[in-house]
Amino acid sequence: MPEGKRIDFLVKDLQDKSWIVREDAAELLAEIGDPEAVEPLINTLKDDDWHVKEAAALSLAVFADSRALDPLIKLMGDKKASVRYAASLGLASIADKKALYVLEDAVKDENPVVRKVAKMGIEAIKKKK
Repeated sequence: MPEGKRIDFLVKDLQDKSWIVREDAAELLAEIGDPEAVEPLINTLKDDDWHVKEAAALSLAVFADSRALDPLIKLMGDKKASVRYAASLGLASIADKKALYVLEDAVKDENPVVRKVAKMGIEAIKKKK
């Protein structure tokens, strides 16, 4: 099977009507680890369902690809704590100083898990300098 073709069906599933199928596809793309999945996962961060956004952000954390930096920063404003947690984890894995301000804000988040991961992200950025 040619490279890239093995994930085509999962990328297609990111557009399925069922949020469960979209969520599973996002998770499986991280497990496969094909870098071709990064752009489709970034696009999936705009999904209407929080389960899907969370799964896409967690999957992007696996790739630690700087292309996801700005979309993950934007996702830090999501109303759902689990989505903010996943975005924080993605930002921590990328460890780019551009995310420092949003992670510093997240240290004051109402959710303790978001706060903890934001602190981890700040430490990762400091270590990378």
